[in-house]
Amino acid sequence: MARVLKIFFHDACFDGTTSAALFAAFYRDVLDKNVEVRPVGMVHKDGDPFDGIPLDADDHACVDFRFCADPRMKWWFDHHPTAFQPPELREVFEAQRLATWFFDPQAPSCAGLIARALQKGWDWKPPPHLLDAVEWADTIDAAQFPSAEAAVALKLPAQRLAAWLAHGRSPIDTERYVDWLSRSSLAEVAQRAEVAPQLAAVEAERASEIEAIKHLGVWVGDVIVFDRFGEVGARSPGFLGYLLFPKAQYAVTGTRTASSIKISVGVNPWTDHPREHDIGELCARYGGGGHAVVGGVTLRGDELDRARATLASLVKELQA
Repeated sequence: MARVLKIFFHDACFDGTTSAALFAAFYRDVLDKNVEVRPVGMVHKDGDPFDGIPLDADDHACVDFRFCADPRMKWWFDHHPTAFQPPELREVFEAQRLATWFFDPQAPSCAGLIARALQKGWDWKPPPHLLDAVEWADTIDAAQFPSAEAAVALKLPAQRLAAWLAHGRSPIDTERYVDWLSRSSLAEVAQRAEVAPQLAAVEAERASEIEAIKHLGVWVGDVIVFDRFGEVGARSPGFLGYLLFPKAQYAVTGTRTASSIKISVGVNPWTDHPREHDIGELCARYGGGGHAVVGGVTLRGDELDRARATLASLVKELQA
């Protein structure tokens, strides 16, 4: 029987999936070439996101996601300042400090953190196709684009795949994507018969999405608010919000599916106004988390009243 490795990763996220693909490639190259890798997409939620998630493999890794103190989680990599929830988990991390746990809140991406840690500790350098994906993870996750126009472009495979992942892929989609990316380039993955038609659909939807977002934005001071709670399955505009409302200092979006509700909060990377809030810390007070410039809160699908109240409170705090 092949050894089984479960990799838990931040779902629907370019950095999260790249991090999972990177670690899968490392594990096969260095530790066990015959390992069976099972990627598991994780979603942030109020409370313990690992509650009820079985840790039943031969080995377990968690990338680009909250710290899990279970001793069976041998590998952990993250760069979110809010990785320790509740905060007491930081004490567990500091007390045990396993050689296979890595945390760097200054890293632009988790994928970059993993690549550096594995090269230093195991003398493993990712193949060129994964180094390219890591560079894109740095750019996308840290919003290191020169402009909003560049951030929303769909010209290159990485940009199209990032938009495709954000469209709420199924668990099977993301599992297969992680495996493909661990073995092939972004361009090769984008050309796969299973993916190419879906990428074309994402591009085709962009024009109608722009029109919808233009009419959705509501100004509250220097905050642009997109309330999409009434459209089950509607997506966050992401960088499109800053393209269409360039004077916004902050953007707050509410979206929901049948099973969950998401409130996204971000700082406009292309505004001249100084940032006055740590978005990750702000969201953490409402059960979420993130980085200094972007974060979110995820609630259950039946908590719409709480979600509306939370969105209103976040907007109010951003204006304070």
